Amino acid sequence: MLEIVSEGGVFMWPLLLGSALALGLGAERAFYFWGLGSAKKSFRDQLAQALGKGDLDRAASLTKGAGPAQATAAAAVEYWGQDMAVVEAAMSAQAQEYEPALNRYLGVLETIVTAAPLIGLLGTITGMMSVFRTVALKLSNDPHANTTGVTAGIGEALVATATGILVAVLALLLHNLFQGLAESRMSEMEQVAETVRFVHAKKTAKAN
Repeated sequence: MLEIVSEGGVFMWPLLLGSALALGLGAERAFYFWGLGSAKKSFRDQLAQALGKGDLDRAASLTKGAGPAQATAAAAVEYWGQDMAVVEAAMSAQAQEYEPALNRYLGVLETIVTAAPLIGLLGTITGMMSVFRTVALKLSNDPHANTTGVTAGIGEALVATATGILVAVLALLLHNLFQGLAESRMSEMEQVAETVRFVHAKKTAKAN
């Protein structure tokens, strides 16, 4: 590893830092989403049935799990006796509270995706400049000097670009994975909210 870093030059260190940061954030996000409960259709059906019957204890028991959809449902249960505007506001507040947590660190991963190839390219450019400077100096001293080592020098300089691309690909995969999970959880929140709106509309229609 140290040999590869030395071949790539000083710009390998920020690339290694970026890869460690991407892996660390990936582990944190994985544990975060692992702890969130999902809200499948069965959950929404049971919630709709409990709210439709006015069984708020049953509805509240369904919302005990950790997760944005459960929190949205819990807000609806808490204010179920109020007007729909109040219930809507409570659910919206829960959604706004969870949205930053769901998208946390995605911006950092996106920055790594953009910056890593550029840092790698910069490392390669400076490495090749050093190689050609050395060759030029050698030829100025001896026009017939052996310059076959220039190929090996260029190969070493390209290590930085290869590393930058690898780090960017890693960060991109993690970014897309957790962005997809965040969008999935937000979609579940909206589906729960739609279920609540439908049941509340039926209840209001019956009352009238």
